[in-house]
Amino acid sequence: MPRRDYYAVLGVARDAPPEEIKKAFRALAMLYHPDRNPDDADAEGRFREIVEAWECLGDPEERFRYDRLGPLYRPDGKPPSPDDVTAAVQDVLGSLFRRKPPPERGEDLRYSLSLSLEEAATGTERSIEVRRQASCRRCHGNGAEPEGGTRVCDTCGGSGKSPRVRLLRPECPRCDGRGFIVVKPCTKCDGGGRVERTDSLKVRVPPGVATGQKLKLRDKGNVPRRGSGTPGDLFVLIDVQEHPLFRRRGADLFCEVPITLTEAALGADLQVPVLDGVTTIRVPAGTPSGRVLRLGGRGLPVVGGRGKRKGDLHYRVVVEVPSQLSEGDRRLLDELSERLSAGSHPERSAFRAALEQRR
Repeated sequence: MPRRDYYAVLGVARDAPPEEIKKAFRALAMLYHPDRNPDDADAEGRFREIVEAWECLGDPEERFRYDRLGPLYRPDGKPPSPDDVTAAVQDVLGSLFRRKPPPERGEDLRYSLSLSLEEAATGTERSIEVRRQASCRRCHGNGAEPEGGTRVCDTCGGSGKSPRVRLLRPECPRCDGRGFIVVKPCTKCDGGGRVERTDSLKVRVPPGVATGQKLKLRDKGNVPRRGSGTPGDLFVLIDVQEHPLFRRRGADLFCEVPITLTEAALGADLQVPVLDGVTTIRVPAGTPSGRVLRLGGRGLPVVGGRGKRKGDLHYRVVVEVPSQLSEGDRRLLDELSERLSAGSHPERSAFRAALEQRR
């Protein structure tokens, strides 16, 4: 039995044409592909659902079977098992004894929002344009013309309930439980009850967000197809761009700082980048290549942390060896090498001593 409504998985209507289903599949598959979401179990599971829905709805014969069997459909093509039938009947019986059926809910939508590292650090407010299914204002979602577009269902008398006791379909089969029949479809939405609209929405991004996090805008998804019920939600997926200077690991930031031989040997005050500008750090004399210097609390905010706790900023100094030397430069380096005592390079001296013992 399918875990979810395949149409809801792809975010399309049940009467959507094949081209619309294919377009929705491609967009969602690119968004949730494992190569774009490494180590994200939620995205991997969502991707499998999308592929499963496409394998069914993308095949005309398989889609016909799915629409015909409903909750008894099985992707492997086998007839429903007794457990499947029992589960379907229990769901229907449960709905019969509920005092009030749950309101229909529209499909959820997803939007990918790209941020710079600086925006992710401080938080920001962005305006986004979202295409969504909104209720038709002409027919208020019922799919009929305002004047003379409907008539009372003659099968159920307007109650919306089936005149016979039915387990698998308690609502009226003629009007689908609405109590009326559309005799003149709405000229604006062609009887669908919904129209596509582009809305401008504001998204407040909290400080410290990372790639893969989701922000939920409640009731900003599609409206239900029948015009009544609860709209779906809009999930904004965060994508933080790579930075030319910083690498991120959680709330900590890492930066490689090239220094000269002279600065490493004698020590120096260096200007280095921080998220909000530039600062100065002290490189001690005799600093080897690869040493990491830390600035506490200058990283990213810790999402969900207590207070205003932040990560650290780590600078890894890398001694840059001179290249493209002139003849004068070479003479100076040779002279310096001859003038330096053996104690200036203790690690090299220890290496040579160990090497002599092996001869």
